[in-house]
Amino acid sequence: MAAQMTTVVDDLIKKFQKMDAEIQQMFVNKTTTLAQFNENTLVKGELDMLEGEDPAVYKLVGPVLMTVSLEDAKENVGKRVEFIEDEIKKIDKQIADKQGEQATLGTEIQTLQAVMQKDASDAARQAAEEATQNQ
Repeated sequence: MAAQMTTVVDDLIKKFQKMDAEIQQMFVNKTTTLAQFNENTLVKGELDMLEGEDPAVYKLVGPVLMTVSLEDAKENVGKRVEFIEDEIKKIDKQIADKQGEQATLGTEIQTLQAVMQKDASDAARQAAEEATQNQ
C-alpha cells in the first residue's frame, strides 16, 4: 500500500513539475508578446505624430521598402496592436488556468504526503510498541 502511494505521489509530483515548466514557457511567450506590443505601440505613437500633406511612410516587405499611405499604416498598426492585446489576454487566461490546476494538484500531493507520513508514524509507533512488549 505504501509503495503504491509513493508511486502515485511521485507521478503527481512529475505532473506538477511538468505544469511548472509549461507555466514558465507561457511566461516566456507573454514576455515576447509584450515586447511586440511595446514596439507596435511605439510605432503607433510615431505614426500619430506625423502630420502634413501625405508624409512618406515605408513598410519593409522582405528586402524591399514599399511606400504606404499614412492611413493604411495607422490602420495596420492599430489592428496589430488589438491582435497583440487579445493574445496577451489569452496567455494571461492560460497562465491563470494552469496555475489553478497546479494549485489543485499541489493540494492533492500535500494531502497524500500527509496521509503517508501519518501511516509511517503509525507503523513506527506500532513497531516500537511490539518491540517493547517483546522485551
